[in-house]
Amino acid sequence: MELIDRYVYAVTQQLPEKQRTEIEKELRGLIEDMLEERTHGGSPSPKEVEDVLVELGNPSEMADRYRGSKRYLIGPGLFTSYISVLRIVWIAIGIALGVMFMIESIMDPTNVLDHFIDGIVSVVIGLTQGFAWVTVVFGILEYTGAQKARGKKTEQAWKPSDLPQLPQYKSRISPAEPIASIIFSVLFVVLFSYSTDLLGVWRFTDGERTVIPFFNTEVFSRFLPYIWILLAVGILKEIMKLNTRRWTTRLIGMEIAVTILYLIVAVLMFSDAAIWNADFMQQAVDSGLVTAGSEGYSTVNTVWENITEGLALIYLIGLVSMIQVISLIVKAYRNKA
Repeated sequence: MELIDRYVYAVTQQLPEKQRTEIEKELRGLIEDMLEERTHGGSPSPKEVEDVLVELGNPSEMADRYRGSKRYLIGPGLFTSYISVLRIVWIAIGIALGVMFMIESIMDPTNVLDHFIDGIVSVVIGLTQGFAWVTVVFGILEYTGAQKARGKKTEQAWKPSDLPQLPQYKSRISPAEPIASIIFSVLFVVLFSYSTDLLGVWRFTDGERTVIPFFNTEVFSRFLPYIWILLAVGILKEIMKLNTRRWTTRLIGMEIAVTILYLIVAVLMFSDAAIWNADFMQQAVDSGLVTAGSEGYSTVNTVWENITEGLALIYLIGLVSMIQVISLIVKAYRNKA
């Protein structure tokens, strides 16, 4: 019956992935035995199924029993997801910093030892910050979830009708989607936090490598706190996806809100002309990339002016954001239907 499927789903979603299949079989067997005892081998009625599920109790408490122990760093209901997300974030940080170490070593091989020491320091700082951000995000989820659970307990006891609906195929979220999003977000933030100077036009001449940076590092660093906040909000959104595994109206609303927040920060950043490298064209000439007064110089200069004015980039980001919001609204409408 669907009610049994919903109960089993609600219990197993709170358990580690590798234990779910085995526990699902065990739990279904337990429910079947309890129903057979009540019906003496007959077909159970919906009322008898509800009575058995009420006897088994709240899915969260049942999941606690299967865990065998309670871990309170974050909370038993979220601990498994917390560890999984922390691993993902740490792996992404390690990959990003490793790639940057290799790039800096290739660009400046004479100071490999200095780059290695800086890389170790960056790894320690990055992993610590990653731990802090993930813990804060899960702490918020734990607090809001606990408050909600306490409110429900004071209102009424748990009953089978409280069970979440099974996700429909079209509304399901593959775990790969939020995991990939978390990894990409962390890589993006690590790159902008530690190696803004590598974002630019790379020039290779006579074995020497030079980078003409796009951004003014000093001005760009002022926006880093906003970027870190966006990372935390983005991870919170992806954690909710991992937990629910299906699109809900609330989750779609949060996705829309985060998209609009990204757009606001992007507009604030790129509308500030000082964020761009004011000496970009002169450095391009000095490096031999273009020749002053040539047709190539005029073309590059025109493109650079259009970018640094911010309007073209802002329009592009705004268009992408608008398309994403519209697609989310359509998804919400279909979900509700």
